[in-house]
Amino acid sequence: MTVAIVVFLAAEIGLAVAQSPRVRPPTPAQLLHEALTAAGASDAFHYRAVWSADGFSQIVVGDARPSSGSETVSVGSDRFTVVVSGQVAYFEGGAAALRDQLGLPAAAASVYAGNWISLQQSDGPYPSVEGVTTSAALAQVLIAPSATSPARRIQGVLLSRITGRIPHGHEVTGSARLDLLSSSNLPSVYSAHGADGGERWSTTITFSRWGVNSPVPAPAAALPFSYLQGSPPVARKDTDVIDTG
Repeated sequence: MTVAIVVFLAAEIGLAVAQSPRVRPPTPAQLLHEALTAAGASDAFHYRAVWSADGFSQIVVGDARPSSGSETVSVGSDRFTVVVSGQVAYFEGGAAALRDQLGLPAAAASVYAGNWISLQQSDGPYPSVEGVTTSAALAQVLIAPSATSPARRIQGVLLSRITGRIPHGHEVTGSARLDLLSSSNLPSVYSAHGADGGERWSTTITFSRWGVNSPVPAPAAALPFSYLQGSPPVARKDTDVIDTG
């Protein structure tokens, strides 16, 4: 009797296992969607991006949040910092940055270099400098996923990988990969390389400090951009400094 029960139960268990649906692993596109969705839902993250192309390099270090953030951009010896707090963007940089990024005339750019300048959404340069929030930072992760790799340990961290190419419709072409933290499915490192016409390029973005949400302070004193547009240059230098991470 006991043997019969054991055989019966074994048969039932085997039938249940055979009939249970197999869980399929996510496709590369699904895994990418899950990773970017999780990243977009995070309170905050830190990133460091390096872009290189035929002797030219740019380094961007920032902290992104859903509706605020800060970013420092270095191109050779030139540097500028952007802080977005509320509906206002704040910009600080040298004369070259004020000319290139804000479109100030050379005379005004020389006078106001090193000062914090505030930009409202109605100011012309605002759209070109306000991209330091979560969505803007994640928009730099360009990849049309085609394959995934099993998780492997790199420097003590378990990572899985998505590989693919730069999506069609972008100026640059090339291949890309995105490493994900296996513990959370959040991005760890994005890297890509390719060509823009005949020029070779490469970029690497390292993500860290997921969920570490520190306040983004606005500069204590800033010159309104509208003031710079409507008034002759007046020598002024504010010394307020903020920590942009």
